[in-house]
Amino acid sequence: MRGIGMVAAFTALTAGMAFGGVRTNDYSWVRGTHYNYFKGTDQQVERELGYGRRVGLNAIRFWLSRGAWRKNPKGYVEEYRNFVRLAWKNGYRSMPILFNGNGLGPAMLEEASWAECAAYATDFVTGLKDEPGLLMWDVMNEPTCNKWVGDVKEGAEKEARREKTWAFLRKACALVRQLDPGSPVTVGYTTAWEIEPTVACVDVISFHDYSSTRARQENNFALAESLGKKYGKPVIQTETGCLARSNPYDMALEACQRHGMGWFLFNHIIRGRCDSEHGIFYPDGTVRDPATIAAMMGCYRCRDTEVIIPGLANREGSAKRAVEEIRKALTEHTSDAFDYRPSSVQELLEAAEHAANLLECCDLVPMAVPPTARIAAWRKMKNPPLAEIRRFAYELAQELRKACQLL
Repeated sequence: MRGIGMVAAFTALTAGMAFGGVRTNDYSWVRGTHYNYFKGTDQQVERELGYGRRVGLNAIRFWLSRGAWRKNPKGYVEEYRNFVRLAWKNGYRSMPILFNGNGLGPAMLEEASWAECAAYATDFVTGLKDEPGLLMWDVMNEPTCNKWVGDVKEGAEKEARREKTWAFLRKACALVRQLDPGSPVTVGYTTAWEIEPTVACVDVISFHDYSSTRARQENNFALAESLGKKYGKPVIQTETGCLARSNPYDMALEACQRHGMGWFLFNHIIRGRCDSEHGIFYPDGTVRDPATIAAMMGCYRCRDTEVIIPGLANREGSAKRAVEEIRKALTEHTSDAFDYRPSSVQELLEAAEHAANLLECCDLVPMAVPPTARIAAWRKMKNPPLAEIRRFAYELAQELRKACQLL
């Protein structure tokens, strides 16, 4: 179910629901992203969340910080209570993450640290458990995805470190359940292969997927799905999508649809430390890859070579005309050495856009930085670089001639 149908299902499910998290056997309606809350204005947060509502997003997942809480416990909890309320006002349920395994070290797992960890979790759970915008508690993100566990070779020592992590996790999950028995508890497992040791602690199985091929991805999803059936628990995919890991968003979303799972993409806004490998929306609401938005709506690029019909840029002679238009714009006007008139920047940009649009709409050029983006940037300049524009227009003409096999 996608688009309007998914939004309708979410609305029906949440109508008249009591405060606190959402208990259900089916979370396939969840369409979420990670939203890294920042010290922006409410207006900026609402604007950015609004980008997702245009495509039916209805949930956000975000980290909490024990370090930030330690500096100002009451103020920090209040800040996130206001954020959860703001998100709910704008159509989003929230999945707060209490602990983060990515930065986990052995000190936090020691008994001496438990009192502070418990106080931190208690403040947040009691502070947010009655919020109508709460979806569920993610007790820990990626418990073993850290150097303390990851840098040790397989063997007794690695297993001991894993078990120490599981012991902390069991205790933390039990605490959250005791403090808020009405809300579901989950753990954001790094992959489906680390679910079973603590599966008894969670109400909802959630896992992450950054697989680099469809076969590896299918193995991860299939295992999570089989564990859900084995233990009689719903399954949700809570983190996926990374350009730097060969894990395209549309591939990830297609797997979620195939397995009927709700999902959270990483990350809502292209901003901060991960901006070149994660992110859906730029802060102004534009997107890096329209294929991601299409996949959110259940539409995917055709990858069947027996079905694909490539666009023909010169089918109506437009490519030939575009090349000729660039040739004319590149021709400098001169009758003798004393009457030199350079190319017109505006004529060059107009001719270049004719060619660029053909190349883009027929998928004939890379789109990381679309040719039309460079043209738009030059049009905003008071004194655009003529020599650079000439080279660019010439290269576009050559690309179009080659793509269309023009003599």
